[in-house]
Amino acid sequence: METITHIYDPKRPLLLLEYRITSNKTSLQATSSPPNVLLFVGGLYDNFRSPRYVDDLAALFPRDVAGQAWRVMHVQLSTNGRSWGLFDLDRDVKEIAAAITYIRDTITQSPSTPVVLMGHSTGCQDLMHYLISPVSTSSARPNISGAILQAPVSDREAILHSASESSAAKASYEACLQVAYSTPREKHKTTIIPLDVITPLFGPVPVTVFRFLSLASPDSPEKPAMDDYYSSDLSDQRLRETFGLIGAVPHLLQPSSGHGGTKSLLILQGANDQSIPPTVDKPHLLSRWKSALESTGEAALSRHSLIIPHAKHDISGESKEARRARLVVMRGAVLKYLEDVVGGIDAPSRVDDSNGTSPWAILEKDLKDIESGNDVGKSADTSKL
Repeated sequence: METITHIYDPKRPLLLLEYRITSNKTSLQATSSPPNVLLFVGGLYDNFRSPRYVDDLAALFPRDVAGQAWRVMHVQLSTNGRSWGLFDLDRDVKEIAAAITYIRDTITQSPSTPVVLMGHSTGCQDLMHYLISPVSTSSARPNISGAILQAPVSDREAILHSASESSAAKASYEACLQVAYSTPREKHKTTIIPLDVITPLFGPVPVTVFRFLSLASPDSPEKPAMDDYYSSDLSDQRLRETFGLIGAVPHLLQPSSGHGGTKSLLILQGANDQSIPPTVDKPHLLSRWKSALESTGEAALSRHSLIIPHAKHDISGESKEARRARLVVMRGAVLKYLEDVVGGIDAPSRVDDSNGTSPWAILEKDLKDIESGNDVGKSADTSKL
């Protein structure tokens, strides 16, 4: 799979990965310069091409198709990989903003380039923070055309569930709390929890007291910490203070696709998400998020939002059901949402579908291959980064 990297922050440095997959069905080179960007933000431990379904999304938009409307990019943040415990959502948001600015200034060279953000897992916290956290008076936050939350989960509930299932995790959690509570507040961002203390809970990664308290949020649900956006026990009032603010933020634009409508959020949850405790009622939680989001009348939950049957946290798996969830259901919802908020998905005058290179033609072919027992969507590292 062809990709290229861009340095969007030369000081750190931080990279953008741009997919340039080709269809092998045309005589053209990869010369299309799509005007619209789907920008992916990963979760804890993720880096480029993780989760692997980002490759599957990019496969819908081959660059050797004349007039291709969309490109897929993946932003690298300081918190990527094993560095997630050293920084916070505020820094992530600044870096996402810098990446969007770089895309418009340098890659597309258009200040009006539509950008839709898609977050996975903790990347969903980044998206919510991008939308509703206070904007600095010294710099405006770049506009986006939409936001997709795939696997928005509560790290706090996942931590507590792990502690309830494992004595080692429970002991680690309690020891981490002791370290945190004994550390002066002014040193929370510079104090690393000892590795032997944190490892049974998170693995051998450096985690500051600040980030641990942000993820574990021990004062929730009464006083949620920075990362605690998606816990099932948050009050309706708290949800109105987060989801309910989205419609009013100026940097989320009204749909430009010509379909009309209002600002919207696409939420894709997995029915088999192993990061969600079994006690959580997923349909009820999604309904509560919808009510909060729509409480002001200025934003709506996308009609394509759903709990995807057979989908794990990262929609991985090689069974027929798992591949259908990833390649058909998830990608289909993303395509419909992109068409709703920006457009450019199904324009017969733009895409020569006789080659089967439009996004929907590619998706339909994958569905037929899955149903016929072919190996489409199974793991095979024949790509190149």
